Amino acid sequence: MARILVVDDNAFNVKLLTHELEDMGYDVDPAVSGMEALELARVKQPDVVLLDVMMPGIDGFETCRRFKADPDLCDIPILMVSARDQEDDIVKGLDAGAVDYVTKPVNIRILAARIRSFGRLKTAFDTIEELNLMLAKAKGRAEESVRSKSEFLANMSHEIRTPLTAIGGYAELLLDPKLTVSDRLNHVQTIVRNKDHLLQIINDILDLSKIEAGKMTVERIRCSPCQIVGDATSLLRRRALEKKLDFEVEYKGSIPKTIRTDPTRLRQIIINLVSNAIKFTELGGIRVVVQLADPPTAPDPRLQIDVIDTGIGMTPEQMERLFVPFTQADASTTRQFGGTGLGLTISRRLAIALGGEISISSQPGQGAMFRFSVKTGPLRGVAMLDDPSEATQERWRPDDAQFTIPQLAGRILLAEDGPDNQRLISFILNKSGLEVVVADNGKIAADKALGEDFDLILMDMQMPVMDGYTATSYLRTKGYTGPIVALTAHAMEGDREKCLLCGCDDYASKPIDRQAFFETIGRYLPSASEPTLAGTGPSGKAT
Repeated sequence: MARILVVDDNAFNVKLLTHELEDMGYDVDPAVSGMEALELARVKQPDVVLLDVMMPGIDGFETCRRFKADPDLCDIPILMVSARDQEDDIVKGLDAGAVDYVTKPVNIRILAARIRSFGRLKTAFDTIEELNLMLAKAKGRAEESVRSKSEFLANMSHEIRTPLTAIGGYAELLLDPKLTVSDRLNHVQTIVRNKDHLLQIINDILDLSKIEAGKMTVERIRCSPCQIVGDATSLLRRRALEKKLDFEVEYKGSIPKTIRTDPTRLRQIIINLVSNAIKFTELGGIRVVVQLADPPTAPDPRLQIDVIDTGIGMTPEQMERLFVPFTQADASTTRQFGGTGLGLTISRRLAIALGGEISISSQPGQGAMFRFSVKTGPLRGVAMLDDPSEATQERWRPDDAQFTIPQLAGRILLAEDGPDNQRLISFILNKSGLEVVVADNGKIAADKALGEDFDLILMDMQMPVMDGYTATSYLRTKGYTGPIVALTAHAMEGDREKCLLCGCDDYASKPIDRQAFFETIGRYLPSASEPTLAGTGPSGKAT
């Protein structure tokens, strides 16, 4: 089997490609830079090089040219794999000596077919006619990419407009003074439900963008797998019961009290898979089965979770398409059940990042079983639970009841330029017993902070005149030491770090999750039952 050199500066991308190519039987060598690729190729003599374009040091184009200029490496076929899909980039890659150019996100089966064809492509540049043929194929792939994007945007337009229509329509119905209290409550619940759906769509798009850009990171901390399963399933049990479906969580064998993984991403995978099972099941029910896939004494044990449904099932052809971004089993599935087709793709990428995998078994009309695993980290010395029922007691969540706003004490400076957000956030803070002063931009906020006493500043980061980053940095240079919490709709990887780097103490994202919001600001404010602290004063020090 061929030896493949994978060159990409992003470790996540290298790990993903290596995992999938090794599953197909290829020998894979990774390199994180162009210079390392050149050195490794001289030793390993790979049959094929998969070369990223955007890398530090020498980029993919220059790396390719150096391969072709080296007598010992010039015959190795190079396939460029890049998120850059402009026709100029494709032509530039072929001009540099690449035999092919594939755009991310990568379909591994298409990539494998290209690799198998390299033997016929080694002399693709021997004649002008063959070069023109390569350019024509590259143009065809670029046009196909445009068509795929158009189909994705059309689907996204439908998925986004559907909850927006409900939100707008029911908001207008709330203006009717003749509404009963019951109707008004139902309308509000519909608006909130569609808001949550819209936010999930946006989060999925952002997650996939981070994965494809190589910006997705996972952490590994000690956490309770039973509690994570309990939290995730408690969110979805009601949805299953509303469809009159059975819903069961089962534990097989002993379960470790704690594992070392990313609890947020593990919870996300469970929610995605269970949500998918509920969506495609009309009769019967869903079972979530949790067990260790390996003995606790194994050198690299894994936790295994099966999500089993009695839904519509799938054909082998449909299962092949299942993990391709922006697709579902087929077009009729999208029309009947809706959805972006991103959840399963994201879940598989996250499972791989956590050291595991996702597999599926299914037959049409007989339901499906999604099985995924994640590495637990070493389990020697970790307590094992023979009866994890106590650890999985479902907590009463704000989703299941009216969230009670905590009563806090203090004076807040809210730097926010949007009038609607000013009124909304001020209303929420006032309900908590806090005094709120509003500033329309960062310049006004900085002047007020240096001239008045505030216990906390909530700083929007995108404002006219002076943005939140500049205003926060300015206050810190002036010696202001009071707490500043960034309040921003930016939710991409690195935005939190950017806010903290400019001088913010903490970060809260929009739209506001009230529980998370009050947990954040509660770190810096006393409760109303505690003695009220003195104001911080213009310098941010107690007065």
